[in-house]
Amino acid sequence: MPRALRRSILPVLILALAVAGFMVLRATGPEAPPPEASERTWPVRGIVAKPGVHRPDVLLNGRSQSAQTARLRAAVEGEIEAVPAREGQRVEAGETLIRIDRNEARLRLDQREAERRELEGALESERLRARFDREALQRERELLMIAERGLQRARDLRDRQLGSESDVDAAHERLQQAHLTLVNREQAVADAPMRLAQAEARLARTRAAEEQARIDLDRTDVRAPFAARIVEVEVATGERVRMGDALLRLFALDDLEVRASIPEAFLPRIDGLLRGGVHLPARATVGGHEIETELARLEGETRTGDAGMRGVFEVRSGGERLPLNRFVELRLELPEEPDSLAVPFEALFGRDRVFRVVDGRLESLQVERLGDFIDADGNTLALIRSDAIRAGDTLIATRLPNAVDGLRVEVEERDSGR
Repeated sequence: MPRALRRSILPVLILALAVAGFMVLRATGPEAPPPEASERTWPVRGIVAKPGVHRPDVLLNGRSQSAQTARLRAAVEGEIEAVPAREGQRVEAGETLIRIDRNEARLRLDQREAERRELEGALESERLRARFDREALQRERELLMIAERGLQRARDLRDRQLGSESDVDAAHERLQQAHLTLVNREQAVADAPMRLAQAEARLARTRAAEEQARIDLDRTDVRAPFAARIVEVEVATGERVRMGDALLRLFALDDLEVRASIPEAFLPRIDGLLRGGVHLPARATVGGHEIETELARLEGETRTGDAGMRGVFEVRSGGERLPLNRFVELRLELPEEPDSLAVPFEALFGRDRVFRVVDGRLESLQVERLGDFIDADGNTLALIRSDAIRAGDTLIATRLPNAVDGLRVEVEERDSGR
């Protein structure tokens, strides 16, 4: 066999022998025993159920508002003389906030007073004229009678050839003139009530304008309409304002509200309590100051983006330091609930499910979520209730991502429930 062929075959023979030896050893070696299957036990923390009477509360987020928010506007035209008001300032009802120069308003008042005095004189003149016309009317009637008798005499004298036709014509002319004068006087007497009414109307209109000018003069001092806190001042000294220009914005201190969204799950119960006349207080702490409120009503519509409906909480105390549109975290207190159980939030799976340990295995229970509960140490717990939970039952308080019915667990730590 050539040397080159032997060199190429030798490695192949060695590899074949090695594979054959491995197969022989594997076939004749001892078999390993199969692994024994074992069920895993999960360590959990347990709590002992002790149902009792608890007062639940609900954590709500809202903002402060006022039922009376006013934007004061200029009622007269003029220059701003002084601005005592400052943003954030608390003011009492009637306190001067802005002063407008009074000179223009005073001149308008003087003009209206002069017009009123002029029309008072005109009215008195009409009254005198009416009285004179009534008195003159009687004299005109007497003159008419005299003219009638004169005409009759002139005709008699003419008929007896003692007078001329011209005398009759002159007497007839005097009669016609007296009659015309009487008619004019009667018309003047008849028109007197209308002239008096017109004069009185002009005087009344002028008096109203004078009173308006007096009111405008008083309005040059812009005063607080109620006890309030100033939000924004929109003018400065020296500016000229016209009627209707915005001056400042403020809100009533004694009519503060907090509007907070109430979750849909609590709405039916809260609505029923409100309809039943139950007082529902709510407390908050803002800037280190405690604020007490009470749920007065629910809004009439659900706003876009809200899961539930907003409740209107009237501020009962502590509102002096509460600014407008401030974020407020409220704790709404609901009536006491019997047979309820306060558990850590770790005991809840989803919103309404807990697990009980029975013979080392988990059993799921459906519960009713009543709200939150703050214990004596200030810890916030979930308040639940279920007819299936009995005193002494062990519930787990450990987050298990794979918690299912029948899962084997071992309670390593057991706390007393509340």
